[in-house]
Order: sequence, then C-alpha cells, then structure tokens
Amino acid sequence: MNNILLYGHGGAYNHGAEAILVTTIDCIRNRVPKIRIGLSTHFKEQDIEFGIDTDEYFTRDEKYVALENITSHVGLYDAEIYKSTIKAATSDTLALSVGGDNYCYPAWHRWRCIHENILKMGARDILWSCSVNPDMLSKEMVETLSTYELITARESLTYETLCNKGLKNVKKYPDIAFGLVPKPISLPMLFEERSVIAINISPLIIRREKSNGIVKQNIINLIKYIMENTTYGIAFIPHVIMPMDNDYDILLEIYNYCCSEYSKERFFMAPYKLSAAEYKYLIAHCRFGVFARTHAAIAAYSSGIPCVTIGYSVKAQGIGNDMGMGDYVIPLNELESDSKITNSVIAMIENENDLRGKLIEKNRDIPHNLKKMQQEILSYVK
Repeated sequence: MNNILLYGHGGAYNHGAEAILVTTIDCIRNRVPKIRIGLSTHFKEQDIEFGIDTDEYFTRDEKYVALENITSHVGLYDAEIYKSTIKAATSDTLALSVGGDNYCYPAWHRWRCIHENILKMGARDILWSCSVNPDMLSKEMVETLSTYELITARESLTYETLCNKGLKNVKKYPDIAFGLVPKPISLPMLFEERSVIAINISPLIIRREKSNGIVKQNIINLIKYIMENTTYGIAFIPHVIMPMDNDYDILLEIYNYCCSEYSKERFFMAPYKLSAAEYKYLIAHCRFGVFARTHAAIAAYSSGIPCVTIGYSVKAQGIGNDMGMGDYVIPLNELESDSKITNSVIAMIENENDLRGKLIEKNRDIPHNLKKMQQEILSYVK
C-alpha cells in the first residue's frame, strides 16, 4: 500500500491529538519518507499552524455539519460530512483511525461511517492507539470493531475489555505519544531557582464534576498547601486550547488569583501556543505534576515524572495502572472532598523515590514496544 489515510482527528489545538499525529507520522516517515500521507481533520488551519507533516488535507463539508446540528436523526449526514475523506480511500490505502478515545463517546458513529465506507473502497483500516469505554461497548460497537484490520489498545483495561468480548484483532501497545521527542525551549527563571510542580486542569472536567466547584477548590487548596508548606514553584500548563474547550482560560484565572494572594515569583503561566513537544519539554523539567489531560500525564510518565491524574475516562485509569501510577489516578466521580488532590500530592511527594523507580522500570520496555507498533504499519506498506 502506497497511501496512508489518517482520520478521526479534531485539530492540533488539542495537543494530545497533535502528539499522536506527530509520532505516528514520524514512525512512518522515518522508514518510508516518500509515502503519501493524507489527513482528515476538523480544523485544517490548526494543523497547518503546528506544521503537521502531511501531503493532503480532507476536511468536513460544513454545509452538512450545519444540517447535522439541527436534526434529531443521529448519523444522518455522516457520509456527506466526511465525503472527501471517504473518496480519498482506494485499494492502495492503509487507514489509521487516530482519534485515541473516539470510541469512548456517543459520536462514535461518525468514525464507524468513515470506517465502513473506506472498507467498501478496498482500504484496510487500523484503530490506532485507542481506548474504548466499557460502558459504551454495545453489540453494535463490538460488531464494528471486529471489522478493523487491527486494534492497538493503549492500555490494559481496554485490551482486556475487548478480548473479553471475543475480539481477535486486538494487540496491546503503549500510546504512540509515549515516543514524542521533547522540543527544547527557554525555561523561565523559576525552573532554575526551585523545583516545580506542573498543574493542568480543563473545562472538560469542570463540566463533568460531581459537585459544583469541587475541582477548582481542590486546586486552590493544593496551591495553598504548596505555598505554606513547601518551597516548590508552580507551572500552569495548558494542553488543549480549542475555542470550545480551552485549558488556558481557566488556568490563567487561577494564575492571576495566585499572583494576587502569594509571591508571584513562585508561579509561571506557560505560553498559549506551544506545541505538544514543547509542552513535554516543560513537563519533563518539573519535579511532579497534577493533570486533567491524559496526554499531559503521558508526557510526565514518559519523562519519569510522578504525577496525580484526574481521570474522567478509562484511558486515564488504564494508562496510570500500566505505568504503576494507578493509585494516583483520582476518578472524577470520586472527587468529593476538597482536600483529595492535596492528599494525593502529599502521598506522591512522600513516595517520590519509589514512584520514580517504577516509572524508570516501566519506561524501559516502551521503545521496544513502539518499534513493534511501527512494524505493524510497515507490514502493510510497499
């Protein structure tokens, strides 16, 4: 096969999605530099801004996106919305569904539509670096998943769930983004003066919190503890800056509050539009982290940095478990006490040496497994 089609991607302002894309494209280009790669995306301009190395873009038909927004018939316009993506597939195409957790949400029918239609065009399709929500796993979804050429599950909970459903096309590999190479940037003086704890929270977990205001209050209480009981600095690091789901806005609000309450020299607000690789460089220079975004946690895990993760789906718990950090994943629906995150961070700091040792051990096998993932793709490429 001489053509690669990547689909299921929203846009590079989601830096977890960007990390998956960059590492996937790199693993292909490193071995087959001249292969043609096409990308189906919701926001082409974001991918261009962050220099995604693709030969062609396939975008949605916005006329049908608008019609979808006013219909109650689920999936009615899917084929029309993604018709340019579907038409791009031929019998010479290897497709990779790169959306990561796209099968964790009700809109999974969009990706089924693309999948089923490109199979009709003769393409082969891999569900790549994915998690699947067990609660969403209907008979209909299982039937769809069974028709993928290969499913690479990025954590054990998804792998075991799919195997228990009788699927034979599943292999377990780490998230491809574990292989993202950090891109150096100039670090602020804060990183020279003291150890730093990275903090990332998102509008997504605030929308889904069980008790109104509990996430923000936990973070405020954590910051109070850090300021009064440690010498650590704090770096606020956004990881998704989509207009409808922008980490930067909520983090800037907390940063401004902190600068008014405490010595502002102990705080750093990361720039708005760094790349995934640049954010990983920042995270890798922190001592600990507290993250809502799974790929911010992956940047920490893969750099040997212990972190507390606020989990809202199977991916956070599954990846945390696989990296020996499962006890430091706080399910969002269990975030009831306003001191829960603080208590987890205190425990993490107390167990720092043990946790760093676990991460070193877990990371030893990852380069080998990422190379095996590369071979999975290359086995289809001419």
